[in-house]
Parts: sequence; C-alpha cells; structure tokens
Amino acid sequence: MPEMANGGVELSVVIPTAGRAAKLASTLQALGEMAEGTPSFEVVVVLDGEDPATREALKRPWSFPLVVVAQPRLGAAAARNLGCRVAHAPTVLFVNDDTRPHPACLRAHWEAHVKFGPAGALGFTVWDPEAPVTPYMRWLAPAGHQFNFSRLKPYEVIPWDACWTTNLSVPRSWVLDEPLDEGFPGAAAEDSEWGYRLWRRGWKILYLPDAVCFHDHPYTGPKDFRSRARMAGAGARLAVRRHPELVGIFMVKPLLACAARALTLLLPAKSYRQKLWDFDFRWNYLVGMVRGRKTA
Repeated sequence: MPEMANGGVELSVVIPTAGRAAKLASTLQALGEMAEGTPSFEVVVVLDGEDPATREALKRPWSFPLVVVAQPRLGAAAARNLGCRVAHAPTVLFVNDDTRPHPACLRAHWEAHVKFGPAGALGFTVWDPEAPVTPYMRWLAPAGHQFNFSRLKPYEVIPWDACWTTNLSVPRSWVLDEPLDEGFPGAAAEDSEWGYRLWRRGWKILYLPDAVCFHDHPYTGPKDFRSRARMAGAGARLAVRRHPELVGIFMVKPLLACAARALTLLLPAKSYRQKLWDFDFRWNYLVGMVRGRKTA
C-alpha cells in the first residue's frame, strides 16, 4: 500500500496548463466534487508559460490543497516533470486541463495502487457528455486514433504505446527516476516514448475502465486535428532518433498503413467518409514525421 506523504496527502493530481483558464477552472471544480472514499489529495497546477488569466482563476478558495508553479513555455513533458518534483504524495495522477474527472475517478486510481502495489494505472477517457460530440469526435475516440481503448483489457497490463497521460497515475518515484523526455516538440508521442522506457524497466501499467475522465476538446472535422496529427509524426521522428529499434512501429508501419488506406479510397464503400478521415490523419502524421520539429 502506498504510504502517506509527510504533507498528509495520499495522492497528488498534476495538471499542466497553457492559456486555458476557463477549462482549467472546470477541471478544478470537478476535483472539488469527488465521491466519498476518495483519498486525501492535493492538486499541482503547472503553468506552461505565465498566464495572468489563469493566475486570477486560481485565486478562489478550493476544497483541496492547491500548489501552483510556473515554467517558461517548455511543453507538457517538462510541466509534468516539474509538477512531480514539487508534489508531496507518493503517487501522482496526471490529468489534462480540458478534462473533468468523474467523482469516483481518484478513488478508483487509489484503490488500484493499494491493491496492485507499485504499478501504474491508466483510466478511461471519454468525451464530455455535457459538451457537443461530433461524428468526427466519435470516430477519433474512444476507439480511434486519439485514444483506442478498445484494444485494452480491463485490469490487465497495457502495451507501452497506450501510455496516455490524460488520465494516468504512477508512483511518483517513477517520474523522478525516469522523467518524461523534455525534448519532444509538443503533447504528442512524448508519453508513448516514456511508456516504452517504463516498459523496458519492467514497470507495468494496468487499465482501469472505472477511473473515468470526461474530455472537453471539440473537433468538427479532420482540419481541426491535422496539427495534432503532424505533431504526433514529429514526435515519432524524435522517438525513433532516441530508440532506432522503434523505426518499424513509428515509421514503417504508418507509411504502409497510409499507402494501404490510399488504395482503399479507389473502391466504393459505405464508410467512405471515415476512410477519408483515416487517410487524412495518416497523411498528416507522415508530413509531421518528415518535417520534424518544424511542424510544432
């Protein structure tokens, strides 16, 4: 069972943020409405670049201890590393500033750490039911290119490339010993690369479908996701530079998949729109892979 920190909290929720004061406030409000049985917790907000609007939004009283730190605009990986360095609990939970944890989310994460010991726990991220969900968003997740939970088995070890830091708890010591790579250009592939390094060290992450976060990030169509697809490709290029053995997974396989999808567009099909979306994502991933950092 994880020990209680000297500061009296059992869990530190780490939230990187950059210029999204209103959405961050929604995240914090949800954290103030956790269910009975939730462990004692603190929230660590890391400003990725100073933001007066966010500072102002954080001034209101909250029902939990709040730690606010700032860094220059260095990206999500650096922000998560910094958040873990200043956190007080032995277990950290990463969530995004555009998510709302379900009232039982923190309790589910904590109970998993109590039950399974020194392991990580990946929660389930689904679109926010209080916001509009477009057909494109339904295609993207929770069984698409953004998050593909359909390939995961409940309460079993996940593959390393499903290490998504949108709703992920780990022992804080993992991050201190094996921090996220701050050289990645943005919030794409940096968590998968980190997952690969955790996997090499024999550190396991389990899938917890009952630890739910609601994601509020609208996409009307492919054009809204192209920059993220290109950032993922740029991140993949850096991951291969760090780990040449991953060239097949991050480069060769996506290239072949894009070519195969292009061929299927020559054939009539009922799901033609979804195939176009798939090709658009794969093509822009390759563009980002070729351009590298210039994409970010």
